[in-house]
Amino acid sequence: MEVRYNTELKEKGLYATKTYLKYEIVFTLSGEEYDKPMRETIYVGNNTHIYDQNGIYMNHSFNPTTYINKYNVVALNNININDELTFDYNKNEINMAAPFVVDGIIVSGKQT
Repeated sequence: MEVRYNTELKEKGLYATKTYLKYEIVFTLSGEEYDKPMRETIYVGNNTHIYDQNGIYMNHSFNPTTYINKYNVVALNNININDELTFDYNKNEINMAAPFVVDGIIVSGKQT
């Protein structure tokens, strides 16, 4: 995996440097854990949010390439080299610290 700057979107993202098969673990989240969400943390369950050095570059997508299963980032379908690694924040996050709007749809996480 590597972080790249997408000039079209004007933001950094996390991209695959190898191929992954559907349901394969792409990587495991690790890092500082918190009991509340922050702008760049990822919810991993049990009121735990993790700040992962790679995960902070995973952008939101309504058609994501991965999903979060506890601490594992798992391929939703086959992922090719240079595909961006994304996940659907609304399906994973709870009470996001920094909600936003994409194409008129609010991305704020699932409410608990």
